[in-house]
Amino acid sequence: MMSIGGGERWPAEGAGNLRASDADREQTAAVLRQAAAEGRLDLTELEERLERAFSAKTYAELALLTADLPNAAGPDREVGLVRIGQDEITAVLSDRKIKGRWLVPPRLRVRAVLGSVTLDFTEAALPMDVTLDLQVGLAQVTLVVPDDIACDIDGVTTFMSEAKNKSRAFPEPGTPRIRVRGTVVLGEVVARGPKRRRWFR
Repeated sequence: MMSIGGGERWPAEGAGNLRASDADREQTAAVLRQAAAEGRLDLTELEERLERAFSAKTYAELALLTADLPNAAGPDREVGLVRIGQDEITAVLSDRKIKGRWLVPPRLRVRAVLGSVTLDFTEAALPMDVTLDLQVGLAQVTLVVPDDIACDIDGVTTFMSEAKNKSRAFPEPGTPRIRVRGTVVLGEVVARGPKRRRWFR
């Protein structure tokens, strides 16, 4: 089984207008504090940039705050996203699993034959709208969708197959959405939320 959880890192400029996470804002804040400690920013500049960092919505906004700092070109500038390298995932007689911090393209094609594909969006960065185009035969596709991302599988056509949507988010205004469409023959497509940790048995 192939798993993506590390690899090529995606710089802030490449992430463009994708939504930033709390961890990305904290990382930018750390760069700013280091710059102030080195005398590159005075306290007023530091306060102003920190305020902008913690209110930033996208990677592009965060990148602007460190663009004039030497550390911005190093590892601290990178947002730590993995890109899958292409807009298509193929699993033929094999299993593929994409998880961790990865960059979701606006349109992603998934081809699965006699295998399985798992796409875990729990820590992924994705545009407001993602189209997932499936071609599945004698295979299973599992989508792990957190509660703040809506998933629509109404566009999936099944032949002697199942398409189940167990995700919990509703497509409210401002909620990112994954639109799933395509054809499933003698297979299964399941969208579900992340597994919750059980404290008591």
